Amino acid sequence: MMTRTTQAWTIALRHCWLLSVAWWALTLTTAAALAQTQPNDGSVDPNSIPPSPASSLPIGSTGAAVPIVVRGPCDPDYWIVSTRHAQAQIDCGQAANYEVLRYDGLGPCRRGSIDELLASLQPGVPVCFMAHGSFVTWESMLVDSARTYPWLRHAAPCRPIHIIFYTWASDDGALFTHLKVNKFGQRASLNGLYLADLVTRVSVDHPVCLIGHSHGTRLVSASLHALAGGEVDGRVLACGPQPPRHIRVVLAAAAIDHDWLNPCERFGLALSQAEAVVNLKNSHDFPLLFYPLRRPIATPALAITGVTRRDRSQMGDSSQKFVDLNVTNQIGMGHVWGYYYNRPDIAAAIRPYVYFDE
Repeated sequence: MMTRTTQAWTIALRHCWLLSVAWWALTLTTAAALAQTQPNDGSVDPNSIPPSPASSLPIGSTGAAVPIVVRGPCDPDYWIVSTRHAQAQIDCGQAANYEVLRYDGLGPCRRGSIDELLASLQPGVPVCFMAHGSFVTWESMLVDSARTYPWLRHAAPCRPIHIIFYTWASDDGALFTHLKVNKFGQRASLNGLYLADLVTRVSVDHPVCLIGHSHGTRLVSASLHALAGGEVDGRVLACGPQPPRHIRVVLAAAAIDHDWLNPCERFGLALSQAEAVVNLKNSHDFPLLFYPLRRPIATPALAITGVTRRDRSQMGDSSQKFVDLNVTNQIGMGHVWGYYYNRPDIAAAIRPYVYFDE
């Protein structure tokens, strides 16, 4: 039988935990609001943003004359692949048709197909997939994509690259979305199987870079784990384990446990598929300081701690692939992706991982 003192301590601890969870929820709400209210710096015309792929997209007239345009190496030319419309199929582990859009700056964003995307890839040119985090709307994803592309291109304007933005149902528009952070984390993991599927469709002569932000790092980690034959929430890649290829990884504001990439952990096979990983460590990332409070027993986020000495010991030789790059001074308490793509020095630092030029 519990004594009064024990009961008092139990109640006090329970109240402290509830207060911590409430504070964690508040910080996530703030991060979500910031992600959707980033100021327009003039680089993107809000009137040019197309509607969701569930709606009709503006299509240029096929009979109109195509103007002769001299394009620069950093002019927009990227793809968007979406599974936002297919979340029900993804939740059930079913095949999903991808919505594919292309934006090359010559006209409005237009529909495409996976076959068209693959046919556009120049032999041997690196292919970069970017996965965003949770609480990202369709509209904010379009703005972030339009700003991320020149950020990466200006780091190496003379180097060719194909950039593909992978977007998933990370925001359902409901109130109190901060209460769904764990649900969105699981959803990110499941989407990792579909990103892995996309990677397998790219010819092996293309080096592949995977960039993930926040819960997008969980998506990327799940993708690598699946490519190696690992299970993701009880599911495996339909085409089976894939042989290692040239894959490099960039993790920003990594919202995963710092030990999840260790052998026998949640994504323990991921590093077997990557030849190099850079983790943009930010020990002041404000929302992620409360990351361990999302469940009673959890470890700190990878973005906060980086890979610990114990993690490296468990990784063995694979730890040589992993580099922690401290960006605390550049990003500070920020978390949303906009803090990163406004820093040319960070783009320069991750250039070898994106362009495979070293």
